[in-house]
Amino acid sequence: MVLALGLVACLGAVATSAFWTDQVTVAGTGFSAGTLDLEVNDDPDDAVALTTLSLSNMVPGNSAAGVLKVENTGTVPLAYNASTAATNPDAKNLAGALTVKVTGSASVTGAAPTATCAGTALAGTGTSLAAPLVSTKRVLAPGASETLCVQVTLPTAAGNALQGSATVATFTFDATSELP
Repeated sequence: MVLALGLVACLGAVATSAFWTDQVTVAGTGFSAGTLDLEVNDDPDDAVALTTLSLSNMVPGNSAAGVLKVENTGTVPLAYNASTAATNPDAKNLAGALTVKVTGSASVTGAAPTATCAGTALAGTGTSLAAPLVSTKRVLAPGASETLCVQVTLPTAAGNALQGSATVATFTFDATSELP
């Protein structure tokens, strides 16, 4: 009988240990990746020509200038910088002699061969074609833009050996996503 009572007590304990349950489903969560798109001079093809910066038959003291509009047409913040590459096919190193000034001016002052960029050089910008054009990353929010005025000058102290020299410069803008 004691055994039967123990068995009934066990069964009773099992029967009272049931749990109630409930479940909730959370739906509608979605994720999408943003876009990173740096655009220069409103050219979506990433093949910009800056012919206003070209100047032939330079003499010491001449300068050329051109304005670049740099814009974030993507949906995420970005940080950009710009590098330069210049060739010296005649080995006279005109690229090394030219000086560069980058300002935030929206327009060029004067005309070739004395075109200039107003204002002081932006912090983190280069002073020669042998250095980065923009070394300190500049941040642009989605939809934001800024102008860079680039001035290239043949210094008045340029040596006689540079006569007849030539160079071709390319500026490359690189962007990375920037955490907010």
